Amino acid sequence: MIRADRLKGYHDRRRETMGLRARQRYQETWLRALVAHAWRRAPGFRRRVATAGLRPADLRTPGDLARLPVMEKAAMPELQRADPPFGGFSTVRPADLHWIFVSPGPIYEPFARRDGSPWHAEVACFAGGFRPGDTVVNTFLYHLTPAAHLIDRGLARLGCTVVPTGPGNTDIQVKTILDLRATGYVGTPSFLMTLLQHALAKGLGRLPLEVAQVGAEALPHSLRRAFEEQHGILTRQSFGTADLGIVAYECREADGMHVLDDAILEICDPHTGAALPAGETGEIVCTVNHRAYPMVRFGTGDLSVRTEAPCPCGRTSARMLGWRGRADEVTKVRGMFIHPRQADEVVGRCPAVTRYQVVVTRDGHQDVLTLQAELGQGGEATTVVLALVDAMREVMKLRGEVRVVPPGTIPEGAKKIEDRRTWE
Repeated sequence: MIRADRLKGYHDRRRETMGLRARQRYQETWLRALVAHAWRRAPGFRRRVATAGLRPADLRTPGDLARLPVMEKAAMPELQRADPPFGGFSTVRPADLHWIFVSPGPIYEPFARRDGSPWHAEVACFAGGFRPGDTVVNTFLYHLTPAAHLIDRGLARLGCTVVPTGPGNTDIQVKTILDLRATGYVGTPSFLMTLLQHALAKGLGRLPLEVAQVGAEALPHSLRRAFEEQHGILTRQSFGTADLGIVAYECREADGMHVLDDAILEICDPHTGAALPAGETGEIVCTVNHRAYPMVRFGTGDLSVRTEAPCPCGRTSARMLGWRGRADEVTKVRGMFIHPRQADEVVGRCPAVTRYQVVVTRDGHQDVLTLQAELGQGGEATTVVLALVDAMREVMKLRGEVRVVPPGTIPEGAKKIEDRRTWE
C-alpha cells in the first residue's frame, strides 16, 4: 500500500504551478543573465556564439535560441582537448570548483562550490514521493560520474537520510536495507529488481522500501507495475545528463516528465537542429540555468516528444513523454554510455579481428552486452575472446561477452553498436 502523503503536494507550489506568462518572464530573465555571464566569463561559449554571427543581445528569449546551432554532446571530448580542461565553457576559477566529474569520452564536468543544488534533485525526488524522514539507499556510482553525489545533495535538502551504498554487493545491500529499515531507493530499475528478487530467493521476504527514484535506464511499464503492485514501491523516474543535471521528472501521474523551470527544453530535428512542434519525435536539446558551467542549446543525443497538455497533478510546465531512443550510435548500457570510438579502441587491441559489431539486448530486466567478432586467417579464437573481454571492461567500464562468428556474419556497413532492446 502506497502512503497517500507520497502522492500529493509540491516542493515549491508557486514555481511549479505558475502560469504561462509568469514562466516565460522567469525564463527570459535567467536566460539573459546566463548568456551575458557566459559571454564575459566563458571563452568557449563566446567563440561559439561569435562563430554563429551572434551577440548576447540576439539571445534574449527562449525563441531566440533557435538562431544558435546545437552543440552536440559527442563534440565535447574534442572541444575539451582543444581547450583543456572544459572546452572554455567553465566560468569559474579552478580554485572555486567543488567537484570535477569524469564521464565516458572522457568529458570533464565542473561544479562550483557555491552551487547549492545544481541538479535540482530535490524537486524531482519530492514529486516522486520522497518525504522528510525517509532513509534512502543511493546505489548510483559515487566515483567519476555525478549522479550519486548530486541526488544525494537533493535528498539531504528534503530532510532524508542517505546511505551511500553505491552499485553492486547485492548481499550487503539487502542486509543494509533490512537492518536500517530503509524506505527509499535511488539507482537503476534493473538493480532494484535484482535486490527484490535476491531477498525473496534468500527467504528474507519483502524489503521495507516504499519509494524509488530510478534512472540511467529505460523503465518499462511492466517493470514499474511489478515494483508498485507486487512490492508496494512507488516508482518514478527523471531525465538528466552529467552535463545538464536533471531537466525533467515524473509526478504522481507518471504520464510524462515535467520540465524544470530552470531548463529550457526543445525537441529538435537531429539533422538540422530546427525546433519541432509538440507531438513530434526529435532530439532533446536543453539550455540550463547553471552559471558555473552554462550549457546553452546542448544536444543530448536522446530522443523524446514534448507535450503542452495540462497534467492532473496541477503542475503547469511542459512535459517530455519518455525516452524514445538515441539519435546516434551512442548507447546507454546499465547506466553507462558506450561510444563507437570506445568500440574501435577495444577491437584495435586485437589485430586478428577483421569485422565486429557490439550488440545490446535484454534478458528479463537486465541489459546484455555482446561483442560479435569475425577473425582473419590464423586468428586464435580463445586468445581473442579473453583479450576483448578484458578490453571491454577496461575501456567501456562494463562486463560483456565476446562471440566469435563466421566470416560474413556481420553485414558490410553494419552499425558499430546495434541496440536490439525492445521496451514495453
